Amino acid sequence: MAQSTTTGAIGGTVMNPAKEVVPGASVSVKSTATNKEDATTSDGEGRFKIPNLQPGDYTVTVNSPGFSAFNQAKVIVEVGRETTLDVGLTVGPVSGGTVEVTAEAPVINTTQQDFSTNMNQTSINELPINGQRWSNFALLTPGTVPDANFGLISFRGISGLLNNNTVDGGDNNQAFFSEERGRTRINYVISQSAIREFQVNTSNYSAEYGRAAGGVTNAVTKSGTNKLHGDAFFYDRDNRLGARNPLAFVRTFDPATGTTTVAGIKPVDKRYRFGADIGGPIKKDKAFFFFNYDQVRRNFPGLAIFNNGSFVTPRTSGGTLNTCTATTQPNCSATNVS
Repeated sequence: MAQSTTTGAIGGTVMNPAKEVVPGASVSVKSTATNKEDATTSDGEGRFKIPNLQPGDYTVTVNSPGFSAFNQAKVIVEVGRETTLDVGLTVGPVSGGTVEVTAEAPVINTTQQDFSTNMNQTSINELPINGQRWSNFALLTPGTVPDANFGLISFRGISGLLNNNTVDGGDNNQAFFSEERGRTRINYVISQSAIREFQVNTSNYSAEYGRAAGGVTNAVTKSGTNKLHGDAFFYDRDNRLGARNPLAFVRTFDPATGTTTVAGIKPVDKRYRFGADIGGPIKKDKAFFFFNYDQVRRNFPGLAIFNNGSFVTPRTSGGTLNTCTATTQPNCSATNVS
């Protein structure tokens, strides 16, 4: 079974003011959230790459003898992607000089040939979605459409049963029905508030994903940081706040008069979703925790409309319309058939 990636990378080229490559430069990246540091050196062609980075914001520092130190903040790493950062060093003092770049580094994919779109935490948190099923945001990516009425998604016109869904690199598919877990029978198994971001691979994805003729949705969950953070939510969907369905009605037969009355009905329809999450440090810069709780409660009826009136109009066993009177009510009840 192929296991999807849960990390990203930062790579690029170190150059001097004459646009010549600088080999042997020391490159370090530091996570803004956890202060975790990773380091490498540029090769003979000035190239560097630091893989296996958790999605998030990083600060990149580059040092080389004879050049001022280079410092770039707000370098964004996304799941399944390599963020390209070309470093331009300036001639400076032997020590003490630093060039700081404060602009946010753009996330441009120049090293991969796949057709993919990343949905970041800002989009997941702020865009509205009915039912809070996070994977439905995949419909915002090119080449995707709803597949019939079962909540599945079709990529490039291929059946929604031929997709692959992973969370934190693990399988998130329901094998019996060949679909994402929680897709058509329960709302979801991973809360939207627990998802940090996810990548939608539409086509040309690498063999590490596999198991799909359609699309691959690859998600990573949130984790704790050096700061205590959390949120709570409550969604109320109640038909008391909406209009009655014009096709919803009930037939009532009065055996005493032999008449049937039709009246509008508004069945109870209540759906509640509530929960909370919290994350923070267990030991600063070393260990972290994240906890999420999500519950859905619903109470809504199934409404059926009979095409054949004999199902709702009481008749006698002989097939004629029942015209019982109040005095024959017991016998009338016994002979009502559908």
